[in-house]
Formats: sequence, structure tokens, C-alpha cells
Amino acid sequence: MFQFKKEQKIFDIGGVKIGGQPGELPTVLIGSIFYIGHKIIKDEKKGIFDKEKAEELIKHVESWTDKTTNPAMLEVVGTTKEAIVNHIDFVADATEAPFLISSETMSVMLEATQHVNEIGIGDRVVYSSIFKGIPGEILDVIKDSGIKAAVLLSRSPLEETDAVGRAKALKDVLQLSERAKIEKPLVDTAIPGWGTGIGPASRAIYLIKEEYGLPTGVGTGNVSTTFDWARRELNRDLRHATWASMNAMQVIMGANWLLYGPVEHADYIFPSIAMTDTWILTAMAELGIQPAVENQHPLFKLIEM
Repeated sequence: MFQFKKEQKIFDIGGVKIGGQPGELPTVLIGSIFYIGHKIIKDEKKGIFDKEKAEELIKHVESWTDKTTNPAMLEVVGTTKEAIVNHIDFVADATEAPFLISSETMSVMLEATQHVNEIGIGDRVVYSSIFKGIPGEILDVIKDSGIKAAVLLSRSPLEETDAVGRAKALKDVLQLSERAKIEKPLVDTAIPGWGTGIGPASRAIYLIKEEYGLPTGVGTGNVSTTFDWARRELNRDLRHATWASMNAMQVIMGANWLLYGPVEHADYIFPSIAMTDTWILTAMAELGIQPAVENQHPLFKLIEM
């Protein structure tokens, strides 16, 4: 294992600590809910869904935190203004955990950000995401919303997509986040779908943490949902094994957080990452690394002391 020379920042977002040297903190695991095609949704435009099933999913993923200490967060998705507001209100009441707000439509993100401000939960919310080309209007609304944490996409369509290019792109995105008064940036190396670009995005984790010391992660759900070979050649259980492996590899590269895809995938992501975190800490102990929070590490769950 390796220890970063750059001091590694640790942020507290709604009671969840994220960042640090490998081994210091459990990897934060973020599952998506109300995503496009989610079976619990009854009306995508109006944001009507099976509330009983949604609450069941949230409580189930939280049970994995109890079993492993890996913090569970949610990515709350919405395709319309009405939907995102309904989804935010539900999740804010159903869990005390922090969560991401996400939509592919800027007008929806504008509405979501304003709503977070109106109901006063900015300290629990992570804006997802700030990127090169984001409208200035959005940055101004984030600035006044009470939201202090955001995912920063380290990517630019005008620059190289290799690892060095991804790290270089972060400089400009950080300036945008400063305009929005973001105090807790979570860097996303913008891993693409399954293909030749996956490796550079993983290597960029190391480069970015070494240069900036910021909590860094990837959206591995982009890969698992596009790994067509696995879908053709492997049964469900074997596909799950490949997805668990691709998430574990990012943590070995230094990732502090993972956006692993549908919240339903928690059953094989949490055990895999808890085991990986334990493995890393037992290696890092030889370099003087100890858990940043006493007894809050998978090590104390997975190994009988």
C-alpha cells in the first residue's frame, strides 16, 4: 500500500466523515434511488413512487452500515421539478443520512437547489455535480442555498481524457466551486462506461489525491451498467462478483467514496468494500496509519479483536 505525501483532507458532511489517507476512514458508499427505470417509481414525471418499498430500501442499506461501519449515502435522482422535490422531501424524512441531489436537466437541478434552501437542509446535501460548462446561474443559486458540499467532475471535453488530463481539468472546476462557495468538494474522476477509458479514470484518483489532498471517488455505476460482456456471458451472481471487484479496485487506488449505482446493489458492494477497507488498514498500520475515528472502521466488525 501507499501513503500520500500531500496532507489528506477529511470533511464532515451531515455527520459522515469522508476523505483521509488509505485506511483512516471507511469508504463512503452511495447508492442511487429514483433513477430512470427504477421499478419503485409509478409516475416518473410527478414523482409518485412506492413509499413503503422506498423506505424498505433505505432501511436495508442503512443496516449494512450497522454491519460494516461503511457510511451509506443516497443519490436522489429526479427527471422533473415536481419529481425531484417529492423525492427530496421523502428522503429527508426517511433518513438522517446526508444525500446527493442529481438530475440531467439543469432546470430541475435549479429547482432542487432552491428547495433545499427553502426547507433548510443544506448541511445534509451534496450537489451533484459541478463541471466545466455549468451555467453561472446555477453556481449563484448554490452559493445562497446553504449547500457546502458538491461533487466536482474532473473532466473537460476540450482536454485529454488520460489520467493527467483529468487531474489538470480539476483546477478550473475548483474555481467554479469556489464561486458557488463550496467548502467540501468531493472529486469525481468521471469514469466513463465500460471501455478503454476506465483505467485512466482510476489512475487519476491517485494523481488528484497526491496533488490536492481532496476526498476523491468515482461513479462505478457507469461501468457496471455498461459492461455488456458480463451481461451476455455471466449469470446474475457472477455479474455481481465482477461489479464487486471493480468497486474494490477503486478503493485500492485510493478512492474515499463510490457511487456504485442502484441502491439494490448494496448487498454485494458493502461486504466487498468492507473487506477491502480492512485489508488496507492492516497494511497501512505498518506505516503508522490508524482509524481517524476510534472503533469506526470495518476492521472492528470483520476481525475478532
